[in-house]
Order: sequence, then structure tokens, then C-alpha cells
Amino acid sequence: MHDTFLNQNLYESIVGLCKENSMDRILNLEITVHTHSHICEESIREHFADRKSKLIGGWTNILVQKKEIEPLTATIEQIDGEKK
Repeated sequence: MHDTFLNQNLYESIVGLCKENSMDRILNLEITVHTHSHICEESIREHFADRKSKLIGGWTNILVQKKEIEPLTATIEQIDGEKK
């Protein structure tokens, strides 16, 4: 359940960063989460698809690293994107 909130917070942060930087689609996304987190590439793709976001698609490379960081947190390490 807590990963659901984390997934939503990640979504909102990523969308906000893309708006600030005028990105229409994400090419590379790198995120770090706690080792026990259930956040993964598939859950991120599903979350964006459920919200009908065009930022992430088949063109997007997603890397989710799991490290001993604060539980229930995530760090957006890198977002590379482009305008259409």
C-alpha cells in the first residue's frame, strides 16, 4: 500500500519536472528506491499508462536501482527527454 503512495508521488514529481523542462516524452529514466520497495519498471509503466500519460512509452528506458536508502522514499537520479 505504501508503494502505491510512493508511485503516485514519483509520478507527480516526474510530470512536474518534465513540465518545468518542456519535455514531451521521456527517453531515459533512472530511479533509486529502497531494497524492499516493490517499485519496478513495470509498476512505473503501468502507473503512467493508467493515467494516460504520453511521457513514457515503448521508447522509454527505465532503470530502477534498489539500495539501502530511507524506506518509502525514492530518488530520481536522471530524466532524459525530448520535445516531439
